[in-house]
Amino acid sequence: MIISHEEFQKARRISRAIQEYLEQTGLHGIRSTDVYPLLARKGLIQKDRHNGAHFRKYLIRLHKRGMLNLIPQCQGSKNKSKFYEWRFYSVPDSKVISNTKSVNADNPIIPDIKEAEIDDLILKSKSHIDKLPKIDESILPPQAIEIRKTYPRAYEKWTEREFDIMIRAFMKFKNSDKVSVLLRRQPSVVKKTIKLRLRQG
Repeated sequence: MIISHEEFQKARRISRAIQEYLEQTGLHGIRSTDVYPLLARKGLIQKDRHNGAHFRKYLIRLHKRGMLNLIPQCQGSKNKSKFYEWRFYSVPDSKVISNTKSVNADNPIIPDIKEAEIDDLILKSKSHIDKLPKIDESILPPQAIEIRKTYPRAYEKWTEREFDIMIRAFMKFKNSDKVSVLLRRQPSVVKKTIKLRLRQG
C-alpha cells in the first residue's frame, strides 16, 4: 500500500528531528511520549491532550502500510494489552533519509537496485503488460498511431491494474522514465499520472 507524497515528506522530517534529538541528548530507547513534546513543538505532528495520540496513530498507519522504515529509529511491539509500544533508538547516518532528497516523479532518489536490475525486471514484466487491455487501433487518429510507434501503449485507457503496476514499479525503480519504459507510455504522461496517484494516496 502506498502513502501520499506529503506523508512521505512528513516521515522524513520526523525521522531527522528524532535522530538529532537522540544524538544531542545521548538517550536510547525512549518512548513516543518522550519525543512527542519535541515533535509537537516543531510543528511536525498534531498536538493533542493525550501526550501524542495522533502521533501513535500515525506510526500505526505507517506500520500497517509496511512503511515504518521511513522512521528507522522507531521500533514497535505489542504489549500484554495488545497495544503498540513505540521506542526510538539512534541509527547510523546512512539509515537516515536526507532532507535534501525527495521521492517524487520530478526528483527521484537513488534507487535501491542497479539500472541493469531494473531493465531485467522490465523484461520479466513484459508478459504482464501484454495482458493489459488494448483498444482497437483503427479508431485512433493518424497522429496517435504515429506516436504509438515509439510508445506502443500511448492512448490506452488506464485501468486499476495498470495504476497498481505503475506505483509499485515507481516505488521500486524510483525513476519515472523507467516506469514509462515498463508501461510503454509517454514519459510525460507517466510522470503526471504518478504525481496524481501519489497525491491521492
